[in-house]
Amino acid sequence: MSDLGDYGNRLHIRKDKTNPRRLAYLALLLFASPPHWSWLAAGIASVATGIALHGWAAGYLARAGYAERETKLTVGGPYRHNRNPYYLAQMIMDLGVFILAGHPLFYLFYFPVIFFIYRRWVANEERFLENQFGEPYLALKRDVPRWGLGIERVPVRGSAPSFQWAIFRLNREPARSLSHLCFLVVFVLFFIFGNPFAQISILVRATVIATIAVWLVLHDVYPLNVSHRSLGWSIVALCSALVTAIFLTYAPVWQPWFGTSAWIAIGLGVCLGLLVWVTALPGRADLSATSSKKFFARPICQWYVLALSLGLLSFTLAGVWLGTMVSLTVWALQIAGLLSIQMVLQRFNVSLCILALIVCLGGLAVMRQLS
Repeated sequence: MSDLGDYGNRLHIRKDKTNPRRLAYLALLLFASPPHWSWLAAGIASVATGIALHGWAAGYLARAGYAERETKLTVGGPYRHNRNPYYLAQMIMDLGVFILAGHPLFYLFYFPVIFFIYRRWVANEERFLENQFGEPYLALKRDVPRWGLGIERVPVRGSAPSFQWAIFRLNREPARSLSHLCFLVVFVLFFIFGNPFAQISILVRATVIATIAVWLVLHDVYPLNVSHRSLGWSIVALCSALVTAIFLTYAPVWQPWFGTSAWIAIGLGVCLGLLVWVTALPGRADLSATSSKKFFARPICQWYVLALSLGLLSFTLAGVWLGTMVSLTVWALQIAGLLSIQMVLQRFNVSLCILALIVCLGGLAVMRQLS
């Protein structure tokens, strides 16, 4: 991974932390099945406990955001029992969400992944705090467990000895707590009325998860060292291509869509294609920088959106899977040092070709639906 500096590396690991949770929550929404009422009660209790612990910690944490360098060491409230109540609360909430979704055993597969990511983030943060505070933080590490719960409260040190609503709001906890409560309500409604996504094909739901997962990989995994060729990433690219070929050969993904599904595909395909067209217009600002705040942070992201657009305009799941998996294979080849992916040229003829392609395919798709 390229040298991003201390703050950049912390943001990178933070992305690693949040993306698996997003994908897990999306998968649970799409594939939730109402649990027994006793499991429902356990899930509600787990999520509520996690929200309360997270909010309790937010009222003591003497910082807001990740750019500021902390000047005060916080040991108050839950920080007298555990050094990382934020992450502990999130894992408790995650367990509750898996229970509410009717898939508690799947948490056994999710937990090692998210715990490994949390450990990376915590280790990075502890190095920062050791450099910032020195011996006071080392004393804290000796007295307060990293993951467990200390029964005896350690003496209060540092800032915020009592819960403060101003700090709670400064850490943007009201919106975060509300979002978790809304998520809880959604699963309760699923329990009462059933999961509306259950009427959608399993392959369609899996496709939605796969396309978002690949986008997060392409967009958020920082460029690696490609100064020499990598056999491992070459194997990854080969396996991706083989799995795609086998899947497209045997899975029922070639049936064309009709009706509402087709119109949704047309709308999404045209919008994504026009998005790429706009970036190819002459005079656009340079999009080759790797700033994570830009939609097309990396060239492969631009090509992925274009490939996904063409796949949607094919009216088949096969087209979407081709656009998704081919882009993933090309990305792996780039990491392996076998390809060099460049941004779409910002030239009039290039932008005209992209616009013509999207308009023609979109027009043909509309005519096909109206005929």
